[in-house]
Amino acid sequence: MNILWVKDGKLGHEKQVKALLEELSKEIQINVIEYQPDGILTKKFKYLSKKYEKKISNISPAYNSILIRLEDGVSLWRMIAKLKQLFNEDHNITIQEKKTIKIPVCYEGEFAPDIDRVSSHTRMSIEEIIHKHTKGKYLIYFLGFSPGFPYIGGMDLKLETPRLNSPRISVPAGSVAIGGKQTGIYPIQSPGGWNIIGRTPLQLFDWNKLKDPVLPMGGKIEFYSINEKEYQDNQGSLF
Repeated sequence: MNILWVKDGKLGHEKQVKALLEELSKEIQINVIEYQPDGILTKKFKYLSKKYEKKISNISPAYNSILIRLEDGVSLWRMIAKLKQLFNEDHNITIQEKKTIKIPVCYEGEFAPDIDRVSSHTRMSIEEIIHKHTKGKYLIYFLGFSPGFPYIGGMDLKLETPRLNSPRISVPAGSVAIGGKQTGIYPIQSPGGWNIIGRTPLQLFDWNKLKDPVLPMGGKIEFYSINEKEYQDNQGSLF
Protein backbone atom coordinates (compact mmCIF):
# COMPACT_ATOMS: atom_id res chain seq x y z
CA MET A 1 0.00 0.00 0.00
CA ASN A 2 1.38 3.39 -1.02
CA ILE A 3 0.16 6.74 0.26
CA LEU A 4 0.80 9.60 -2.14
CA TRP A 5 0.34 13.24 -1.22
CA VAL A 6 -1.33 15.48 -3.74
CA LYS A 7 -1.11 19.26 -4.08
CA ASP A 8 -2.47 21.13 -7.11
CA GLY A 9 -2.59 17.89 -9.07
CA LYS A 10 1.12 17.07 -8.55
CA LEU A 11 2.45 14.04 -6.74
CA GLY A 12 5.52 14.27 -4.54
CA HIS A 13 7.76 12.07 -2.41
CA GLU A 14 7.53 12.42 1.36
CA LYS A 15 11.05 13.76 1.93
CA GLN A 16 10.79 16.33 -0.85
CA VAL A 17 7.49 17.88 0.01
CA LYS A 18 6.81 17.14 3.67
CA ALA A 19 7.43 20.68 4.89
CA LEU A 20 5.27 22.21 2.17
CA LEU A 21 2.48 19.73 2.62
CA GLU A 22 2.47 20.17 6.37
CA GLU A 23 1.20 23.68 5.78
CA LEU A 24 -0.68 23.49 2.51
CA SER A 25 -1.90 20.05 1.49
CA LYS A 26 -5.45 18.99 2.17
CA GLU A 27 -5.53 15.87 0.03
CA ILE A 28 -4.32 12.30 0.49
CA GLN A 29 -4.39 9.66 -2.20
CA ILE A 30 -4.24 6.04 -1.07
CA ASN A 31 -3.16 3.51 -3.68
CA VAL A 32 -3.68 -0.13 -2.84
CA ILE A 33 -1.55 -1.77 -5.50
CA GLU A 34 -3.25 -5.14 -5.38
CA TYR A 35 -6.67 -5.50 -7.03
CA GLN A 36 -9.33 -5.81 -4.34
CA PRO A 37 -11.75 -8.52 -5.56
CA ASP A 38 -13.39 -8.98 -2.18
CA GLY A 39 -14.44 -5.35 -1.96
CA ILE A 40 -12.40 -4.60 1.17
CA LEU A 41 -11.49 -1.17 -0.18
CA THR A 42 -15.18 -0.39 -0.54
CA LYS A 43 -15.77 -1.46 3.06
CA LYS A 44 -12.90 0.67 4.32
CA PHE A 45 -14.22 3.63 2.32
CA LYS A 46 -17.52 3.38 4.16
CA TYR A 47 -15.72 2.94 7.46
CA LEU A 48 -13.66 6.08 6.81
CA SER A 49 -16.71 8.07 5.74
CA LYS A 50 -18.47 7.32 9.01
CA LYS A 51 -15.58 7.34 11.51
CA TYR A 52 -13.92 10.53 10.24
CA GLU A 53 -16.93 12.38 8.82
CA LYS A 54 -16.01 15.55 10.76
CA LYS A 55 -12.40 15.52 9.50
CA ILE A 56 -12.97 14.60 5.85
CA SER A 57 -14.71 17.01 3.49
CA ASN A 58 -14.76 14.68 0.49
CA ILE A 59 -13.74 11.10 -0.26
CA SER A 60 -13.64 9.53 -3.73
CA PRO A 61 -13.13 5.77 -4.17
CA ALA A 62 -11.97 3.77 -7.20
CA TYR A 63 -11.03 0.12 -7.84
CA ASN A 64 -7.77 0.23 -5.89
CA SER A 65 -7.43 3.79 -4.64
CA ILE A 66 -9.16 6.35 -2.45
CA LEU A 67 -8.70 10.13 -2.70
CA ILE A 68 -9.40 11.94 0.58
CA ARG A 69 -9.78 15.70 1.02
CA LEU A 70 -9.45 16.92 4.60
CA GLU A 71 -11.33 19.67 6.36
CA ASP A 72 -9.42 22.84 7.23
CA GLY A 73 -7.43 22.56 10.44
CA VAL A 74 -7.08 18.77 10.36
CA SER A 75 -3.51 17.55 10.82
CA LEU A 76 -2.33 15.90 7.63
CA TRP A 77 0.30 13.72 9.28
CA ARG A 78 -1.91 12.54 12.12
CA MET A 79 -4.52 11.51 9.59
CA ILE A 80 -1.91 9.73 7.47
CA ALA A 81 -0.77 7.78 10.55
CA LYS A 82 -4.35 6.72 11.22
CA LEU A 83 -4.86 5.72 7.59
CA LYS A 84 -1.67 3.68 7.52
CA GLN A 85 -2.83 1.83 10.60
CA LEU A 86 -6.23 1.21 9.06
CA PHE A 87 -4.88 -0.12 5.77
CA ASN A 88 -1.87 -2.04 7.06
CA GLU A 89 -3.62 -3.90 9.86
CA ASP A 90 -6.35 -6.48 9.68
CA HIS A 91 -9.23 -4.51 11.11
CA ASN A 92 -12.55 -6.12 11.83
CA ILE A 93 -14.76 -3.82 9.81
CA THR A 94 -18.40 -4.83 9.81
CA ILE A 95 -20.52 -3.41 7.03
CA GLN A 96 -24.13 -4.41 6.58
CA GLU A 97 -24.30 -6.54 3.45
CA LYS A 98 -26.56 -5.26 0.71
CA LYS A 99 -28.98 -7.60 -0.99
CA THR A 100 -28.06 -8.80 -4.47
CA ILE A 101 -29.60 -6.72 -7.24
CA LYS A 102 -30.88 -8.97 -10.02
CA ILE A 103 -31.03 -7.23 -13.37
CA PRO A 104 -32.83 -8.62 -16.44
CA VAL A 105 -30.95 -8.15 -19.72
CA CYS A 106 -32.06 -8.74 -23.29
CA TYR A 107 -29.02 -9.89 -25.25
CA GLU A 108 -30.88 -9.96 -28.57
CA GLY A 109 -31.15 -7.93 -31.78
CA GLU A 110 -30.96 -4.15 -31.60
CA PHE A 111 -30.22 -4.28 -27.88
CA ALA A 112 -26.86 -5.99 -28.48
CA PRO A 113 -25.15 -4.19 -31.40
CA ASP A 114 -21.63 -5.23 -30.33
CA ILE A 115 -22.16 -8.80 -29.17
CA ASP A 116 -20.86 -10.12 -32.51
CA ARG A 117 -17.69 -8.07 -32.00
CA VAL A 118 -17.23 -9.58 -28.55
CA SER A 119 -17.86 -13.01 -30.03
CA SER A 120 -15.23 -12.46 -32.72
CA HIS A 121 -12.64 -11.16 -30.26
CA THR A 122 -13.18 -13.83 -27.60
CA ARG A 123 -13.81 -16.64 -30.10
CA MET A 124 -16.88 -17.62 -28.14
CA SER A 125 -20.40 -18.15 -29.38
CA ILE A 126 -23.08 -15.66 -28.42
CA GLU A 127 -24.65 -18.33 -26.25
CA GLU A 128 -21.35 -18.78 -24.38
CA ILE A 129 -21.02 -15.02 -23.89
CA ILE A 130 -24.50 -14.78 -22.41
CA HIS A 131 -23.85 -17.79 -20.19
CA LYS A 132 -20.60 -16.39 -18.80
CA HIS A 133 -22.00 -12.89 -18.38
CA THR A 134 -25.06 -14.09 -16.46
CA LYS A 135 -23.03 -16.54 -14.39
CA GLY A 136 -20.91 -13.81 -12.78
CA LYS A 137 -21.26 -12.50 -9.23
CA TYR A 138 -20.55 -8.79 -9.51
CA LEU A 139 -19.62 -6.03 -7.08
CA ILE A 140 -20.09 -2.28 -7.63
CA TYR A 141 -16.76 -0.72 -6.71
CA PHE A 142 -17.67 2.91 -7.32
CA LEU A 143 -19.84 5.25 -9.38
CA GLY A 144 -18.45 7.63 -11.97
CA PHE A 145 -18.11 8.73 -15.60
CA SER A 146 -21.77 9.79 -15.71
CA PRO A 147 -24.47 10.04 -13.02
CA GLY A 148 -25.11 6.63 -11.51
CA PHE A 149 -22.72 4.74 -13.82
CA PRO A 150 -21.45 1.69 -11.87
CA TYR A 151 -17.92 0.36 -12.28
CA ILE A 152 -18.47 -3.35 -11.74
CA GLY A 153 -15.86 -5.95 -10.85
CA GLY A 154 -16.13 -9.72 -11.11
CA MET A 155 -16.51 -10.30 -14.85
CA ASP A 156 -15.07 -13.50 -16.28
CA LEU A 157 -11.81 -12.38 -17.89
CA LYS A 158 -12.50 -14.63 -20.87
CA LEU A 159 -15.04 -11.96 -21.87
CA GLU A 160 -12.39 -9.22 -21.95
CA THR A 161 -12.80 -7.14 -25.12
CA PRO A 162 -11.13 -3.82 -26.06
CA ARG A 163 -13.26 -0.71 -26.12
CA LEU A 164 -14.50 0.64 -29.43
CA ASN A 165 -12.01 2.59 -31.51
CA SER A 166 -14.55 5.41 -31.89
CA PRO A 167 -16.98 5.98 -28.99
CA ARG A 168 -20.65 6.42 -29.76
CA ILE A 169 -22.11 9.88 -29.36
CA SER A 170 -25.14 8.39 -27.67
CA VAL A 171 -25.68 5.09 -25.85
CA PRO A 172 -29.27 4.26 -24.81
CA ALA A 173 -30.09 4.17 -21.11
CA GLY A 174 -30.04 0.64 -19.74
CA SER A 175 -27.33 -0.59 -22.10
CA VAL A 176 -25.15 -3.34 -20.62
CA ALA A 177 -21.61 -3.33 -21.95
CA ILE A 178 -18.08 -4.68 -21.76
CA GLY A 179 -15.03 -2.42 -21.77
CA GLY A 180 -11.71 -4.20 -21.40
CA LYS A 181 -11.82 -6.29 -18.22
CA GLN A 182 -14.94 -4.58 -16.89
CA THR A 183 -18.65 -4.74 -17.42
CA GLY A 184 -21.03 -1.90 -16.72
CA ILE A 185 -24.49 -0.44 -17.22
CA TYR A 186 -25.35 2.94 -18.73
CA PRO A 187 -28.13 4.13 -16.37
CA ILE A 188 -28.80 7.24 -18.46
CA GLN A 189 -28.35 8.06 -22.13
CA SER A 190 -24.78 9.24 -22.63
CA PRO A 191 -21.73 8.94 -24.90
CA GLY A 192 -19.76 5.74 -24.51
CA GLY A 193 -17.12 3.53 -26.04
CA TRP A 194 -17.83 0.15 -24.46
CA ASN A 195 -19.13 -2.90 -26.35
CA ILE A 196 -22.90 -3.05 -25.92
CA ILE A 197 -24.02 -6.66 -25.46
CA GLY A 198 -27.54 -6.13 -24.13
CA ARG A 199 -30.02 -3.81 -22.48
CA THR A 200 -32.14 -3.89 -19.36
CA PRO A 201 -35.72 -2.57 -19.46
CA LEU A 202 -35.45 -1.30 -15.90
CA GLN A 203 -35.05 2.35 -14.99
CA LEU A 204 -31.85 2.37 -12.96
CA PHE A 205 -31.37 6.05 -12.21
CA ASP A 206 -33.55 8.62 -10.48
CA TRP A 207 -32.45 12.26 -10.29
CA ASN A 208 -34.53 12.60 -7.12
CA LYS A 209 -32.50 9.92 -5.33
CA LEU A 210 -28.92 11.04 -5.83
CA LYS A 211 -28.01 10.19 -2.23
CA ASP A 212 -29.65 6.79 -2.44
CA PRO A 213 -28.80 5.43 -5.91
CA VAL A 214 -30.49 2.36 -7.32
CA LEU A 215 -27.04 0.88 -8.02
CA PRO A 216 -25.04 1.81 -4.90
CA MET A 217 -21.33 1.47 -4.31
CA GLY A 218 -20.75 -1.84 -2.56
CA GLY A 219 -23.91 -3.34 -4.06
CA LYS A 220 -23.89 -6.80 -5.55
CA ILE A 221 -25.31 -7.54 -8.99
CA GLU A 222 -26.42 -10.58 -10.93
CA PHE A 223 -27.65 -10.49 -14.53
CA TYR A 224 -30.22 -12.84 -16.02
CA SER A 225 -31.30 -13.21 -19.63
CA ILE A 226 -34.74 -12.26 -20.99
CA ASN A 227 -36.16 -12.23 -24.51
CA GLU A 228 -37.41 -9.23 -26.51
CA LYS A 229 -41.06 -9.76 -25.53
CA GLU A 230 -40.14 -9.81 -21.85
CA TYR A 231 -38.12 -6.66 -22.42
CA GLN A 232 -41.09 -4.86 -23.98
CA ASP A 233 -43.41 -6.03 -21.20
CA ASN A 234 -41.15 -4.52 -18.55
CA GLN A 235 -39.82 -1.45 -20.36
CA GLY A 236 -39.57 1.61 -18.14
CA SER A 237 -40.26 -0.30 -14.95
CA LEU A 238 -38.76 1.16 -11.82
CA PHE A 239 -36.26 -1.07 -10.12
